[in-house]
Amino acid sequence: MKNRIALFLATWFYSGLLPGAMAGTYASLLAVPFCYFTLVLAEVLSIFAYLAVVSLVFLLGLWSIPRAEAVLGPRINRKREAKKRDQNQIVIDEALGMLVSCFPMALFRPQSLFWGFLLAFLLFRFFDILKVPPINLFDRMENALGVMLDDFLAGVYAALFLFLLISVAGL
Repeated sequence: MKNRIALFLATWFYSGLLPGAMAGTYASLLAVPFCYFTLVLAEVLSIFAYLAVVSLVFLLGLWSIPRAEAVLGPRINRKREAKKRDQNQIVIDEALGMLVSCFPMALFRPQSLFWGFLLAFLLFRFFDILKVPPINLFDRMENALGVMLDDFLAGVYAALFLFLLISVAGL
């Protein structure tokens, strides 16, 4: 039962199991409604509620990833390599990255939530795929912490750019 729950969480409600080679993109898109819910929660309660949700997703990722990796077993990735760890189907880290990317919207409400979410998504995917330093260092770690931290940091980069767009460009 624990392994099924872990697989459900690590694949972000099974979105990582959708066919095709874009599991991270699917999960990032499917995280947007969750990010919206978390923004509403922060408005109703406080910004600390947003931070609590980010922390909870981070901890759930640390717990679920090793279990889901074992359930999934070795998988062939798009480069035709067998992966035993951080398989493409593991996407809870993308949900975390999207939450972090959207954080500036909890602090400074943009003129348009649509454009805010679209930019958060595009910026996060850009930094997640590009793996600029030091993201690439965390990506090489052989554990759940590395899996979560590389997307957390990609989310931080995206959040900084989104913050600039909201505050300076008046998004």
